Amino acid sequence: MPQKLRKKYIIHLENEVNSLLKSELSRFHYPIKLIYQVDERIPGGIEENPHYKVIFIIPKRYLKKAYMRNLAKRRLREAFRMNQNLLDQFRERGKTVYLAFIYVSAEVVSFKQLESGVVKLLTDLK
Repeated sequence: MPQKLRKKYIIHLENEVNSLLKSELSRFHYPIKLIYQVDERIPGGIEENPHYKVIFIIPKRYLKKAYMRNLAKRRLREAFRMNQNLLDQFRERGKTVYLAFIYVSAEVVSFKQLESGVVKLLTDLK
């Protein structure tokens, strides 16, 4: 079954981003820092309220060149997309988790290293 990262799962609203980045809940596994927030889902249809929303942040401070930031972001998104099934526990509990993946390495790391970091961070949320 193909897993897609649909638009409804991406954080776009400024107030969602600001409240998430003010959250004190965080985890770290090189080269990714994860800031997260867990909320109760508002009763409604599953389509209206996804069980997770995510944003990927690659600061210009660490990777100066745009093509390097784009490569790191593509790899990070793909690593998350392949392992998004680790968040199914929040669907069963009726909660929504907001996730911010922040890349903190000064160089582009391999996909394998990024994927292991994403898996470790997502399994720590249990």
